[in-house]
Parts: sequence; structure tokens; C-alpha cells
Amino acid sequence: MQNIIAKDNTPLGANYNEATQCVDFKLFSKNADVVKLLIFDEPQNADAVMILNMKKEGDIFSTSIKDYILNCKEKPVYYGFRVFGDNWVYNEKFVPGGEIGFISKFDKNGNRFNPNKLAYDPYTKELSHLPTDVNPGGTMFRSGAKFHLTDSAKLAPKSVYFKNKDFEIPKVAPRPFLSEIIGEVHIKDLTQNLPMKEKGTFLGAKNFASNLKELGITMVEFLPLNEFDSKQAGGNYWGYMPLGYFSLKRSYAYDKSYGNLLNEFRQMTAEFHKNDIKVCLDMVYNHTGEAGLINHDPNDATLLSYALIDNASYYKNFENGYYRSNSGCGNDFNPSNKEVLDLIVDSLVFWVNQGVDAFRFDLAAALLECSESCEEIYNSMDSAAARLKDKLKERGVNVVEDFTKADDGIILIAEPWTCGGKCCYQLGNFPSFWAEWNDISRDTIRKLTLRPDEITPNQIRNVFEGTPSVFKGNEKSINYIASHDGFTLFDLNNFTRKSSSTSGGSDWEISGDYSGDNVLREKAIRKQLIFLFLSFGTPMIQIADIIMHTKNGNNNSYNKDDATNYINWQKAVHKDGIEKRMLTYTTNLIRFLKDNPIFKSKYFLSKVTYHYDNADIADDKNMGYWTNHDDIFFGALVNTDKKIYIASNKGGANINMTLPKTDKNWKIIMDTSNLDCLDFKEKEQINSNYSLEPNSAAIFVEGN
Repeated sequence: MQNIIAKDNTPLGANYNEATQCVDFKLFSKNADVVKLLIFDEPQNADAVMILNMKKEGDIFSTSIKDYILNCKEKPVYYGFRVFGDNWVYNEKFVPGGEIGFISKFDKNGNRFNPNKLAYDPYTKELSHLPTDVNPGGTMFRSGAKFHLTDSAKLAPKSVYFKNKDFEIPKVAPRPFLSEIIGEVHIKDLTQNLPMKEKGTFLGAKNFASNLKELGITMVEFLPLNEFDSKQAGGNYWGYMPLGYFSLKRSYAYDKSYGNLLNEFRQMTAEFHKNDIKVCLDMVYNHTGEAGLINHDPNDATLLSYALIDNASYYKNFENGYYRSNSGCGNDFNPSNKEVLDLIVDSLVFWVNQGVDAFRFDLAAALLECSESCEEIYNSMDSAAARLKDKLKERGVNVVEDFTKADDGIILIAEPWTCGGKCCYQLGNFPSFWAEWNDISRDTIRKLTLRPDEITPNQIRNVFEGTPSVFKGNEKSINYIASHDGFTLFDLNNFTRKSSSTSGGSDWEISGDYSGDNVLREKAIRKQLIFLFLSFGTPMIQIADIIMHTKNGNNNSYNKDDATNYINWQKAVHKDGIEKRMLTYTTNLIRFLKDNPIFKSKYFLSKVTYHYDNADIADDKNMGYWTNHDDIFFGALVNTDKKIYIASNKGGANINMTLPKTDKNWKIIMDTSNLDCLDFKEKEQINSNYSLEPNSAAIFVEGN
């Protein structure tokens, strides 16, 4: 299979032109009138060494500089923009720090031009530094009464361009998306507690790739890797406040020198691919990490890049100067705008060219909106989400649509809701080529042990079949029990409410503590994991949950750069601990799943029959059973070459069940009530009857 030749070129931004041996600079702004490009020799505390007027053609401003002047293959180029428009018109007498040309801080059309604030490039591949590195209070970048004339150029984050050499990355052979085992993780959490010098970095993750393969993980879904300000708004660790969609967070590099970030990311991706592990990036296109209003004052906004360059195009703006914020993060990006959608597509293509295999879209319901204004009009057929596949195809990138086939292409994954606004919950409404996080599976699997009285056999069946009640194609479901949002798997089975140390966090989570019964808790988790991995759809697990990581009840640890989040692999070494037992159990369950691909086959549903506890087939028309909360037994027979029977008891008493008839003998491979059972291998032969303990699940296979 042909390898990927990773290149660093983008349609806009700074790019090296081999034909002219120039660095070309291109910037989109529909509403700007004048743009000046500033070049710096140093990222901080220095005046510009070069100021050029950019030429406007249509909505694109451009200029070029000979590379014998910049020498971008040997040293980084630092640059930024001063931008003028209707609310701050250009006057040749303007001097930075002054107000010549000033009309208003914003206008009814959404403009927020302020040439006193240096704007970094939305297409930058690196940021020189973070706003709080030089101005912890952020006042220098505000448009409020005391600050709008402050010239930020010397200290503002600069765009960094360095001509990276091409890099060869091996490809992973195509396989059905349904066959993936997704492991969600924060890149620093993964290795921060390990005794390696590269811990917490791209290279640390690279060195851990073979360990992930041993766990059975086939796709790593990283929390955001794009640059963000860690000290913003009282602390930010997860990274859901992106400053740029082409730039990586510098602190995740082992060698943090300018021009090196992309190289280390490529090394990591190459090593994952060598271990047959795909890479999925969590991308945040619903809002950015700038442009929030201070104290809800429309005259006082944080101006760093997009807002300075073309606020009216990049964001959803009300005429009174307020940003719409259905994201709950201070602003809403505007993917309904053609050029903003182009930026999204350009960034996806850029990361595909660096070897990325899949993308998870944070609060992706924002991409289902089809109005450029603040109206909330959702349309799965006429929206950014609907146009992405064709837009990417035009750029030579295939989006996989049939998740049961081994097609070559990328996967698009939606978190199908936003934090607020009308119709913000859009599960099942994404176009067919989108996979979706399935909170119905999450809640139902939790209720299996935590609130069993609230679910019926039909609800269990719905999740087991990939939630056809919602999805037009039930292979779209990404099943999970816990994610970065909310309790860990261990904590949701150990706490009835969030800890007082949590910043924000939901009080509505489905959780419980089994009255402090540790044995019952472990049995329950084992049962939950069986339904996670064996239900139709693609399973996702937090990598930390494999060893029962606890955050001590914190269910919103977005601001905890400490042991709250770091995975303590050392705990899984202790033979008698739950961490070691669940590590063994889960990796063996994943191995069992891989050994029985029928569970992720397009033929799966045609191979399943359901049974009562007396082994009779459960009639689909018997709604008295399927919709009865008091019916505690669920039995699913998978009729493959070697029959597999899954039996579940959600009640508080033993069930003396009968196994379905077969030409061969049944053998038990797993009973979640037996904590000594870890390996999912054939054990004793079972006659027709079996006593299924309370709140347990058992798996049987045909013996030889």
C-alpha cells in the first residue's frame, strides 16, 4: 500500500512557492478594506522589521516575499496582520496606539476591526506563544474603553511559518469502521505518569503505541491537539477552546522549538500506523478560544485573530454586538458561511495529509445549521454537515459511508448535540456518512445495573441492535458508557453525585454506589462492558477506564492538569487490585470480540434470535414482554458457525434459565458474577439449565 507523503501546504496562510522561491501570504476577509502584513525577527518584544500592504482580489488579500529575505527553511518566520474596515477605516496617518480612522468598536453588520490589535493567521501552522504568556489578565487584547487603543503588536501571539520537509507515513490497510475499537484519551494523560523523558508528549504517545496495540485499541481518539491557552478562564486542560485549526499545542511537543511541532506529530502518527492503530482528532468547529465578551459588554471583546480579520464572517453576531453562544463557550463559529466552511475543509484536508484517519466533531449539531445568521434552522440535507463529503471529495479525500465495508477513506464522527438553543439535540439526524456518539446506548447500558427498573427488554434490544429506533442506518452508532464529559466508568459506579471539587459538571448523570458493595460494583462494570463491546455499532472506551481510573467523583475535570486526569498505569501492576483484574478482563473481552467478527458484521442482525428464560423464542409481537419493566431476563442467540448465547438478568434474584437447544454442547466462557473468571475461554460444559445470578450476564458458546 502506498504511503502518505505528508506536506505542509495550505490554500491560504503562508506557503512556500517552489516556482518563484517566495513565501506567499494569503488571507481571507470579505469585509476588510486594507490589510497590512507585519514580519518580525522575534516572537516577542520587537518591532516589525517589514510592513507590506496586501493586495485584495475578491475576498483574498495576498503578497509574496522572496525567501532569500526570509530564509524559511532555516529559521521560523513570525508574522501578523493589521486589518481595517467599516468600523475603523484606513487612514495613511494612522499610527499604532492611536484612534485615527476609528468609528466604533463594532457595527450592526458585525464588524470589529481594530488595527491596534495584531491578528494572527487563521491558517497558521504554529503560534509563537499564548496570550496569557505575556499578558495574564488578557487586557492587552481587549476592546474595552481602557484598552482599545493599546497596541498589542510587540507582545501578541505571532503566526509562525517554517518550511517543513515532506515526511513519509505508512497507511493502515482499509477495514470496516465497525471493526474498530476506539480508545479516547488526552495525549498528556496517556504517558504523564510513565518513567520516560518524553512523557506527556507526542513522542511519549509514539513510544506507547505498542502498549495500546496490546490493549486491543485500533483507533486512538485524542482530545483536541490544536493550540489553546491553558491559563484561559481559570484554567483549561482538555483544549476545547481552539485558537487555530492548523496549529498544534506547543506543550505537547518534546522539543518545543519553533518548526518542530508538526514533525513530532508526524512521527507519532507513523508509529501508530506501524502498529495498525488509526488516529482520530477531536476538532472544535462550533466556537473558538477568542472573541468572548468581557462581563457581557458588547464593547469589550477579546480580539486575537478571526474577530479582527472578519468578525462578521467567522461568527454568529447579533446587531447589538452580542455573540450568539449556543456552544456555551462565548461565541458560535459560523460554518454556514462559505469561506468558514472552506477553512474547515482546508483544515481537515491538512490533517488527512498528515496521516489522520478520522475526526470527531465537538458539539457537531452546529454543523447542521443552514443559516448564516443567528436563526436556528437545522437541515441535514442543506448544511455544512451535508456538504462536507462532496467538499472533501473535490480535494481528493474520500469519506467512508458504508461502515460495514473495508473502504479506503476517512471517518467523520458527530457529537450530535450542542449546549443550548432550539433543537440542539440532533441524534440520528446527520447524513448517512456520519457516525454518531450514541447517548441512548450510554444511558441504557448504565441503567442495566444502576437503574434496572427503568428499562425494558425492548430498550436493551434496541441498543444491542445498534439503536435502530433512531438511526437510519444502525451501523452509525458509536456505543459508549463514559467519555471525557462526565464520570469515569469507575466513578459512575462509585458515586451518587459529583464531588464538591468539580468546576461545573452535571448533576443529572446516571450513577450510583451500590451501597458501598465493592464486589457488586465490579460485577456491574463487567456486565456493562459486555453490552458495550458486543452491541452492534462501534465501541468506544476511555483508555483510562480500562484500568478503572478514578477522578474521585470529579465529573468535569477540564481544568485539572494533575493526577485527577493522568493515567496511573502502575496501579494495574498489582495482581489483586481491581485495576489489574479489569485490565485483564477488558483486553480479553476485546480479544473475544475480534475472534468473533459476526458481532460487527452487516449480517449480524439476521443472525440473532431472542429468547425467554425458558429458551422459547421471544415473539416480536409479544409487547407484554418487550415493554414490561418487570421482565428481568434478556437472551440473545447469535446463530453463527459456532453459536453464542448472551443471557442477562437485571433483577435482584436468581433466574433458573434454560439454554436454547443446539446440536452440540454449551460451554460457559463468562459469568460476570464470578470475579475469578477473566479469560473468555471455554470452561465447563453446561446442560440445558443454568442459574443466572442477580444483576449479571453470562456468555455461552457451542463446545466441540
